[in-house]
Amino acid sequence: MAGEIRYRTGIDARTGQILTGPAHLAQSLSKIWRTRLDSRVMLLAFGADLRSLLSEDLTPAIALLIYNEMVASAARWEPEYLITQLQLVTLRDTGTLGIRDGGIYFPEGRFGNYDVAVDLGLRSTTPTALGV
Repeated sequence: MAGEIRYRTGIDARTGQILTGPAHLAQSLSKIWRTRLDSRVMLLAFGADLRSLLSEDLTPAIALLIYNEMVASAARWEPEYLITQLQLVTLRDTGTLGIRDGGIYFPEGRFGNYDVAVDLGLRSTTPTALGV
C-alpha cells in the first residue's frame, strides 16, 4: 500500500517473540554497544569500542569519550536513529555504568526516507547498562 510505513522486524534475543519499531531499535542499539570491535566473524568493524573506556576512572574527559563512541557507533550501524541526548544515570563501584539515550527515530531511515520521524526523548527510554 502506498503511504504505509515499513517498520523493520526482528526477533527478541531473549524471548523469541517478534519485535518491531522502537523495541527493535532498542535491541539493535544494545547489540551495537555491547559488541566489541573485531569480535564478529565476517563483520569485524561492527560494534563499539566502549570496553577499553570502561576500564578507566570516570572523569569528564572519559565520559565525553564514552558519549562520543556511543553516538559514532549508533550513527554508523543504525540508520534509523539520531541520538540527540545522552544522560549518565547509574554509576556504581561494582563497575556498572548506566546511560540513557534519547533521539529521533526514523522508521524508514534504512531506505533513505527521513520524512517520518518519532521523538524518542529521554522521557520514553530506559537506561542501557554497560558492564565491565
